[in-house]
Amino acid sequence: MIFERMEIKKGVFVSAVKTDKFKTNLLTVNLLTPLCAETASLNSLLTDVIKRGTVLYPNMQILHKKQDELYSLGLNAYVQKRGELQLITFELSAIDDAYTFDGMNLLEQATELLGELIFNPVTENSVFRAEYVAQEKKNLIDSIKAQINNKSSYAIKRCHEIMCKGEPFAVSVAGEISAVEKITPEQLYAQYKELLKNAAVEVLFVGNRDASEIAALLAKHLPFTERKPFIKETIVKTTADEVKKVTEKMQINQCKLSIGMRIGTSLKSKDYIKFSLFNELFGGSSTSKLFLNVREKKSLCYYCQPVVEGVKGVMVIASGVESKNKDTAYEAIMEQLEDVRNGVISDAELGDAKRSLENAYREITDSPASICAWYISRIITGRSDSPEDAANSIASVTKTDIIVMAKRLVLDTVYSLEG
Repeated sequence: MIFERMEIKKGVFVSAVKTDKFKTNLLTVNLLTPLCAETASLNSLLTDVIKRGTVLYPNMQILHKKQDELYSLGLNAYVQKRGELQLITFELSAIDDAYTFDGMNLLEQATELLGELIFNPVTENSVFRAEYVAQEKKNLIDSIKAQINNKSSYAIKRCHEIMCKGEPFAVSVAGEISAVEKITPEQLYAQYKELLKNAAVEVLFVGNRDASEIAALLAKHLPFTERKPFIKETIVKTTADEVKKVTEKMQINQCKLSIGMRIGTSLKSKDYIKFSLFNELFGGSSTSKLFLNVREKKSLCYYCQPVVEGVKGVMVIASGVESKNKDTAYEAIMEQLEDVRNGVISDAELGDAKRSLENAYREITDSPASICAWYISRIITGRSDSPEDAANSIASVTKTDIIVMAKRLVLDTVYSLEG
């Protein structure tokens, strides 16, 4: 795979990962904007409304028919969170031209349709169609309400909110119900125009094309103008004040214990590969200390694994436990961390962790979506290393490096959701 990045206009970048490994091309257009409570709900709703149709294809039925004509290409729009940035992402997935039956120039026609979706959405009275906005507001509110149904992810989200209170990272990328309810078609359209004019643009392509070829297609079908985007640096805290301990009640059988920590580094640092190996050994694999000792040997958790947000530099050790075992499980988890800090790491454990992490990095290259996710995080943090580069760098990480990274972790929040 060959990675190439170029600026085609001020504030508009194109990155291409050239590979002939896949029969399907993936193109994502990412509008980067600071994550904040004032606009998060607007941006989230925008991705739902904009999918409803375009000027040429004014409803979903007609739009989907056009997609079917283009070899059932995939079109999507959604929001993502990377550190303290909110990404408004438009995604196009289409088979490579080499696999069309009629020699169709599919990528060009697909890019033209993507441009139609982004730049020519359905409007009435110079704003988004009120009917579509009202329907998608209801759908988004229902979706936000449904977040609580997945208790594991909900507990991690609450831990992040408590841990990072007062920081942009605490803002929900999907938005808040109270904010969504107040959105008007006029406000939503104004935010849409603001994004098109000022948001940083990062286009990523995975497929058998050069960056220059993709740049030419964008110039023709996605008329982004020059811009001076404001990208706020993500706050990475490496210390914590008094440990926050919060328990919330809900009608559930299994307690969700979430231990929030500041990891003492971030994806922006060259030390991050050392943290990644620490994380793999500590709790990131089926041979890790948390899995083998806390889950298997002591049977204290139904699951127990770290969830890391590398751009922000935070980690939540998420576990499902019996309420009566909550304190014992917490102590067992922290005991494993202390063991790593004290160098209780066997050669077998280190070797297993290195092999597991190396395989995980190499598997990223098996999926266009995983490749895109890898590079957008790297671009945001000013890096360009590939999954292969990361895999190859693991061998040089030592036991001492892992101990140093373990000692950097700082306990910030202990959150439990229980019945």
